[in-house]
This record gives sequence, C-alpha cells and structure tokens, in this order.
Amino acid sequence: MDAPRILIVTGGYLAEGENRLLGTAWKQLVQSKHARNAWLEAKVKATIAEPVLLARMHAARRGRRLDPAVRALLAPDATPPPPPLTEVVLATAIAHEGLAIETLSVDALLRGTRAAEASLRACNVVFISTTFLHDWSELDPVLARCRRLGNRVVVGGALAGTLHQEWEGSPLVDVLAVGYGEYLVPSLARWIHSGFVRLEPPPTGRLLQRGPTALLFSGVPGTLSLDELQRPDWGLAARHHGVRYRTIHYESVRGCPYRCAFCNYPYLFDDTRFRTKSADRMADDWAYYVESLGVEVITCLDSLFTMPTRRLTSFCEALIRRRVRVKWTCYARADDLTDPAIVALMRDAGCVQVQIGIESGDAGQLDRMTKRTTVRENGLALDTCRAAGLTTVISLIVGFPGETRATLANTCDFLADHPSDFHFLATFSTRVAGVPILQPARAAVHGLVTDANPRTVSPYWRHDTMSCADVGNHTRRVARALIDRRISLDATLFYGGILRYEPAMRPVLLDFQAEAMTTAPIMSRAFDVVHRWIDRRLAADVARALPVAVRAQAELAV
Repeated sequence: MDAPRILIVTGGYLAEGENRLLGTAWKQLVQSKHARNAWLEAKVKATIAEPVLLARMHAARRGRRLDPAVRALLAPDATPPPPPLTEVVLATAIAHEGLAIETLSVDALLRGTRAAEASLRACNVVFISTTFLHDWSELDPVLARCRRLGNRVVVGGALAGTLHQEWEGSPLVDVLAVGYGEYLVPSLARWIHSGFVRLEPPPTGRLLQRGPTALLFSGVPGTLSLDELQRPDWGLAARHHGVRYRTIHYESVRGCPYRCAFCNYPYLFDDTRFRTKSADRMADDWAYYVESLGVEVITCLDSLFTMPTRRLTSFCEALIRRRVRVKWTCYARADDLTDPAIVALMRDAGCVQVQIGIESGDAGQLDRMTKRTTVRENGLALDTCRAAGLTTVISLIVGFPGETRATLANTCDFLADHPSDFHFLATFSTRVAGVPILQPARAAVHGLVTDANPRTVSPYWRHDTMSCADVGNHTRRVARALIDRRISLDATLFYGGILRYEPAMRPVLLDFQAEAMTTAPIMSRAFDVVHRWIDRRLAADVARALPVAVRAQAELAV
C-alpha cells in the first residue's frame, strides 16, 4: 500500500435494529467461547430474550389483526440507522490529519462479510472502538479477526479506559489509546506517518509500555470547556456511507459531577472533572446540522444533558429564538425535571423523550446508591414529564446491595403510582473495579464479595441480602410484574420504534405485551426449563468462584 489507510471498527455484538435471531445467536456463541464463569451473563441474556421472543411470536400470530400502534413500534426503521458517534468523531479527526479511512461494524467483522475482508486487506491500521464492547470475551474475537492479516491495531474507547489499570499488554494490540480521541488521533497519525517508528504522546498526555503494547494517554483539556473540540462531521459520514442521515448522535459533556455508587462514567475519559460545551456552541452545532444536512432528530448521548440548569435553559431558548426545528432526546436526572417550567421549555425547544436513571423506587436503596435523589423527586419528575407530553424511558437496577423482595416490591408499587412510558431493567454488575461500591471499606459494609473476572460482562457477586445466583429470577419477576400489572412498557421490546411512540398508543401496547406473555404456554414452559437449567449451573459455579462462607441472606424468604 502506497499511502496509509485506516479502518475504523465500531459498534457492538448486536447491530442496531438487529432482527436476525440466528445471526444474533451465532455471535453470542462466538463470544461465549472466550468467556469464563459466565453463567450469570447467560441468565441475564435469557431474561432479556424471553419477553422479546414471546412478543415477536405473538405479533406473528396476530398477523394482519395486529393493532396499527403495535405494528408501528415493532416495525424496523425505514431509514438507515446512523453510525456510532465514535466512528464520526474518529473519522473527523483522521480526515483532519489527511489520512484516508474505511469503516466497518463489529457485526460485519464477526460475520466475515466480503466487504469486511476487503476492508481489512485495504487498510494497514485498524482503530477499534470499544464503546459498545463490554469485556475481554467480546474484544478477543474482534482482535483476532483484525490482526490475522498483519494489520497494526489500536484499541480505544470506554473499555480501554478500564482495561489499562491492571492490563499487562497483548501481542494483538499495538497501542491502547486512553482518553479523548480528538487529542489522541494527531499523535497516532504522526506514528503512522513515521512508519510506526515514533509514538509520542499529546502535549497533555503520557506514554507507557506494558509488554508488547504501548499505552497512550490523551490528557485532558486545560479548562472545563469542551468548545475547542472539533465538531463531528456528519456530512463526512453521510458522504462516506452514501446516506442522508435524518437522525444523528450528539455529545456535549464529558464526565459527571455525581458519584453514584454503581457508576464509572465520570472516569471513562481518564478524567475526573465534569466538562461541558457552552449553550452557544451547542446551538451553533445543531443549527448547522439541521440547516446544512437536513437532520430531523438528534439523540444526545450525554450522561447529564440537563445540567447545569442555566446552560440548559439558555440552550433551549437559543433553539426557540433561532427557530431550529429539530426533535431531540436526552439523558437526565430526575431532580432536574421536577420544575414544570423547565420541562415545558425543553418540550417547546423540540425535546420529545427523556431517559432517566430512576434505579429504584425504594428510599433506602437510593441512599445506598448515593443517587442524591429521593423517591418523591423521582415521582414528581415522571408526573411532570407525562403532563408536558415528554416520553419517559427509565432504567432500574436490580440487586444492588441492600436489595430484597421488599425493596423490589416498593419499586413496582412506586411505578404503579408514577408510571413511566418505558423501562429498562439492569442487573447489578461488578464488572468495573473502580466504582465506589467496590471500594473495600464500602463493600465490607454490605458484605459484598466479588469475582474479579474480566472475561464476562457479569462477574459473580453476593452481599448480605442477595446473591447473583438469585438476582436473575428477581429481575424476571420484576419484569413480569411491570408487564402483568400494565405499569410500563419493556423498552427492549419496542426499542427500534420508541421515537414513533405517542401517548395514545399506551393502553394498546400495554395490553399487547401482557397478552404476549400468556398466549404461548409451550414457549413459556420452555423458558422455565432453560432458566432452571441455567440456575443450577450458575449456583454451582458461584459456589466454586466465591468459596467464602455465605452470609445471612436477610429477608429473601419474605
């Protein structure tokens, strides 16, 4: 090859809009060959898959009799999904350095398509983003496919930010790039132009050597402002893929000022400060995307789009004043959404959906999570958004230390009184060692014992009130309660169509998912058998991996 060419590999094992059950199962099998002590992971996946498969079967049986509202949300999007924001950020920075690019999804790479083979042969450097990869068992197959033709390999993204802490290096990885991609790419470009001889860190960064792998750290901005970062060039992405993207992704903050006990997001960019783009910079970016590229929907990927409050209100007012007509979604804290005036301002500026980390409807659990929100604020936020016509998508964590049947019942009852439109259920995870709840003193308070296993997204754990051998069935019961009681819609079932959701659809959709859980008794019994089979192996594996004497499982029998 005369000139260097870079292949950008992004995405995860499940492609957006994934609708091929056999393809999905095959990729999970590939990943499982690299996993270790992964029965909890299998339990989590079976719990997620059950309502999805039952809903698909029910929809197929209904056929033409399927209600239009259900059909609208289950139908695949007619427009191509946008590429991950990581791809666009990297492509923008690489193009700025005068280097040519190819792009490839993890899905296409694992399937070994002809296009994937051609891209690997055409490029001598591969940049792998781990933003949607969860652990070594998912990264290893990707590395093996990228390295087999002798390509140089650079690994960056969220997983890289956690791997570097205890990693000894790998012959499959030339450079582990940690931190801000915008700062790392110029250093990597100079390394490539030198014929892979000279690798120097950015002015704000540092370079370490771990075995065969160089660890390249970006450093951080000199101020709390992110306004100096390049605007991701979605026009470049559109030209590269030959597609006009009506929906794009956007990011305006890095880090988080809060320290929830289960979360490592504040440290993903090798940074400990909360940094933001200004309201004016954001409005300029959005106006450009809408007016120059015809963008119609922007999904904000920020951990906290709604703070600082002054920035949020200034931004919304700027969109209204400049008549930037665009729909948008964002993540938010509940206590930022309790003021009807602010929520109405967001709606008037084009916001149509907010995703809120409710996590629990039990006051004790919220305190143990260091959420710094209350049950009252959570309920007020959900009620305020519903009154304003904003769709709410919430996340709930099952199994965090202190969790019991009683706390889970409180969560279900809370949501019955303050229903969200959609919910995601997450099983408590101890995958990332640096999160606050895993610090030795704090873990000891709850009798939390863990298995530090980097080859599964769901390492084993137990604490004073629950074990990972039990948590899957608790999650399954909560999921069924929310469906059977017609409290909330399972976001996993309708994920591809959430933006098409209208409040008037809610009763029909609630009825559909409740019916789907009961109209295929043979399949339901088959799932019962699968769950019991996994449970036996999970319990035995946990006993082997965590041989410490089991502490009292308080209240589990209540």
